[in-house]
Amino acid sequence: MVNILVLFVMTLLFVACDDSSVDTSAENDILSSSYEGESSSSLDTLEYVAPPKLSGKEYNPDFNAIISNLAPPLYNDGKWVMGRFETKRVGTKENGLPIYDRYYVFFVSKDDMATWEKTDTLRCNRSDNIKSAFTWNGRFYYLLHTDEETTFFFSSEDGAQWDSIPLVGLPAEFMDDAILTRANFHASNNKVFVTGNVPCYVTSDLETWQEMKFRSGESACGNNVAWGESGYRMSGDRGVIMYSDDGTTWDSTSTSGTLNGYQIAFGNGVYVRGTYSGRDALQWSRDGLEWNPTRLENGNASSIFYNGVIFDGGIFLAYGGGMMAGSTSYLLVSENGQDWVLQDRVAYRDIERVVYGNGKYVATIYGENYFAVFQKEP
Repeated sequence: MVNILVLFVMTLLFVACDDSSVDTSAENDILSSSYEGESSSSLDTLEYVAPPKLSGKEYNPDFNAIISNLAPPLYNDGKWVMGRFETKRVGTKENGLPIYDRYYVFFVSKDDMATWEKTDTLRCNRSDNIKSAFTWNGRFYYLLHTDEETTFFFSSEDGAQWDSIPLVGLPAEFMDDAILTRANFHASNNKVFVTGNVPCYVTSDLETWQEMKFRSGESACGNNVAWGESGYRMSGDRGVIMYSDDGTTWDSTSTSGTLNGYQIAFGNGVYVRGTYSGRDALQWSRDGLEWNPTRLENGNASSIFYNGVIFDGGIFLAYGGGMMAGSTSYLLVSENGQDWVLQDRVAYRDIERVVYGNGKYVATIYGENYFAVFQKEP
C-alpha cells in the first residue's frame, strides 16, 4: 500500500460575483494531475493514491493569493466539483495597510480529476460560509450563509453553470449562524433532510419543509437519516434509534450497547451505525432496530469514536479518531457491515468527510487545504 500525501497548491481566479454568473472564457486554466499507487491484494484494503494537483502561474509565495479553506468535493454523473476560498490582495490603503478581496472559486472535473476547469466565483466574507454540501436530483448543492438575510444554495447541474437559489420555507430563527453551523443538510431517498438541531426538517422540493415529529407531537431529531429496505432510520443519543416510513412521522426505540449515536448508513441489506464512544461503538442491524456488535480483524473497535459512516461503491467506510489519539484518524472498511478491516492509520490529521465517485473515495482533511484520495483494487 502506498500512502501518499500531496498538498494542493492552488491557482487564483478573481471575478466580481455576488451571486451572478461569471464569464470565464477569457481565461480558463486547465490543470492536470495523475494517479500513482500499487495494487492491493485484498478487496478489503484501500490503496492511497495521489490526489489531484492544482497549480498555476498566478500563485506566488508572497501570499498575494491565500487559500484558507476547501469546500467539500461532490460527485455526480461523471463529474467532480469543488470550491476553495481565496483571499487576494488587491491594493493598499493610504496608511499602507493592504486591501483584500475574499471569494470562493469553483471548479469542475469531467475526466475523473485528471484536469480541472474554473467555472464560477462568489464573493464571500469568510472561509466558513459553506455550511453543507450534497447532491440531489442530479444537481450539486452548496449551502452558503452570509447573514440572516443572505442564505442560499449555490447549485449546478453540470458543474459549469451555477445558480443561486434562496433558502426558503424554514423558520427565521433557523437562519442563525450557530444553528446553521450544526445543521446537516443531506439527501436520502429523494428527500432532503436537515438534522443536527432541534427541530429537524424534511423537504421534497427545497421550498416546503415539514418538521420531523414523533406521533406524540414532540420533535424527532438525530444526526443523519439513512433509507433502507425497512424504511428510514435515524440514530440519536443514549442508544435511541428512530424509524419512519415517510421521513416525517417518526417512532423510536431504545437499544443497548451504544451511547451517543452519531452516523448511520445502509447497504448490502444491513444498517450500520457509529458512535462517539463506548463499548461496541460500531454496530450493524438487519432492520435498524435490533443491533449487533461488529468484528474488527486487526484492532479494537471500541477504542475508536466514529465521526462518519457511509456506504458507497459497494462497501461501508467508517472513520474517526482514537480516545487518546489526538489528531490521528482511523479508517475501517467492510463489505457486509459485520466484519471490518482497519486500514493503515491516516497520520495526517482527521478525516472530516468522505465522498465516493467513479471508483475513488475523496476525504476532506479537517483544518487542511488538501484531500486524501484512495480506491479499491481495480
